[in-house]
Amino acid sequence: MENDINSWTIESAEKAVLDFDKLPSEQKNGFVACLNKKFPPSVYRSQRERRERALANAGQARQALNGAVQKFPPFIKNDTQAPVPEDLGQCAIVLTAGGDGERLKKSLLARGAPEDTLQNFAKATYPLPGLYGGFGALQANLCLVSSINKKYGLQVPVVVTTGPSGSTTARVVPEILKKHDRFGLEHLMVIEQDERLHLSKDGKIAFVMINNVPRPVTHPDETGGPLMKLKKEGAGPDGSVLKWLWRRGCQKIILLQATGLYAPELLFRMASALKRNDCVGAGIFRSRFDASDPFGTYVSTVKDGLEKVFIVEQEIRNDATLLVKDPSGNFYLPYNTGLYAFSIELLMQADLPDYATPPKEILPNIPRSPKIGYAATDLFTLSKKPAVLAIPRDWFEVIKNADDLEKLSLLGKRFGIDKMCTLTHSPS
Repeated sequence: MENDINSWTIESAEKAVLDFDKLPSEQKNGFVACLNKKFPPSVYRSQRERRERALANAGQARQALNGAVQKFPPFIKNDTQAPVPEDLGQCAIVLTAGGDGERLKKSLLARGAPEDTLQNFAKATYPLPGLYGGFGALQANLCLVSSINKKYGLQVPVVVTTGPSGSTTARVVPEILKKHDRFGLEHLMVIEQDERLHLSKDGKIAFVMINNVPRPVTHPDETGGPLMKLKKEGAGPDGSVLKWLWRRGCQKIILLQATGLYAPELLFRMASALKRNDCVGAGIFRSRFDASDPFGTYVSTVKDGLEKVFIVEQEIRNDATLLVKDPSGNFYLPYNTGLYAFSIELLMQADLPDYATPPKEILPNIPRSPKIGYAATDLFTLSKKPAVLAIPRDWFEVIKNADDLEKLSLLGKRFGIDKMCTLTHSPS
């Protein structure tokens, strides 16, 4: 589908683009030019190949529990080790801020928020009630790290990942950092997440009309995409962001959602947990567990003599998963919080596997099709010594809709993050 110079033509696009024949000639030419700029045939072909691998991986994941003995995963109790500031000093914090927050936006509109107040909207930067300076969760997290650095004489670097180039977060986040003098952080970097074509079930390109101009339907490359961008040559001043971090003495990464707030102690606990493990996930031990529980689940499996730790989703787990208890017999398998810490070497030595989501809407008139990218949960497939860090449920809150904003605000006040925001920096 490509000619000798790796460029789309009208003829090749007709074979690869859904409903291309319905576009008038001028729009066809414009769409071909757009594809050649962002997704030339070689990129399209590569994404189709990755899609096939991802779908194959998804099939294998659905079979992961078949014939396996399920056990409680290795875990670290929250009270078994005192947090050490020097452990955090070996870490970098990665804050993922790429989400567009459509669910939050809809819930705010349903509450009567004027639409003109939601311009330049980003979930991670939307103001939390009562927080200094109209700060959102991202700004509060940056103030938290800055405050920790000052208190303990550390220089913990921070990497903020945004949506792809052209997204609202890719534009808004750098503006906020500049306005607030980088929140006093000496080592701070912003990188844009890569994007993928959202291909149809038969692997074709879909387009959407934006201001009467056809544009390819795309999506960010999922939760593991920011991690793979850290490895990408040319994304950092020293070649890759991972190399930039390594040369600054960082051996570990703590991965947090920029749309959440966290007890400061959680950062120290996660850093210290990496002393004896190469990958750690924060988990909540369950007091009950039934089939309706929607959360991903940490489980250790033994199959063909090999033991592995997985995070299994609701549609994959089976009846045996619901019965596994910890050695005390008091708790069921821990659920996933989406908070991870891992050694930089883990990611340097191997790539995350290609990942496919369940089928998602492309456009209302097109059959649903999986999105393709990488999953942060697959860090555990690379790990040689994983563990779950047991944490209290009240140590974090994450924004999903408008009801969560007050929860984050209360957590910020309970752990003194609101005061850190006040003391760290004021707008220039």
